[in-house]
Amino acid sequence: MRRGLAAVVLVFPLVSLSAADDRDTVLQNIESRRATYADVAKQIWAFAEVGYQEQKSSALLQQQLRGSGFTVRAGVADIPTAFVASFGSGKPVVAIIGEFDALPGLSQEPVARRSPVTPEGPGHGCGHNLLGTGALASAIAVKE
Repeated sequence: MRRGLAAVVLVFPLVSLSAADDRDTVLQNIESRRATYADVAKQIWAFAEVGYQEQKSSALLQQQLRGSGFTVRAGVADIPTAFVASFGSGKPVVAIIGEFDALPGLSQEPVARRSPVTPEGPGHGCGHNLLGTGALASAIAVKE
């Protein structure tokens, strides 16, 4: 298997936002999905899948994007968990990259003190559960 960064790339043309009204609309759309995005981040945290093994995390993000109208191409760059989600056509094109892999030895319950779920197991001390979810939320917000 070719080595590289396991990531999601979301590609779509940028639609111009006119002013503060559009900004408020974008923020309201993100806020309206807060519970969904929080749930996605928590699920990816719980999956705690290390790089190139993020089967559940990748599937979850792909499902969310398909449900929001994106076309998803999985297994890009010879990496089974990497994918590209796209929407629209034309230019300019915007790409958002989101990582969602865990790191070995960082297993952690969602508390502010060291408390591994599995001793020496993988976990998201790196915050990639949030980066992948943030990329998801950004892509959907820009698309809309």
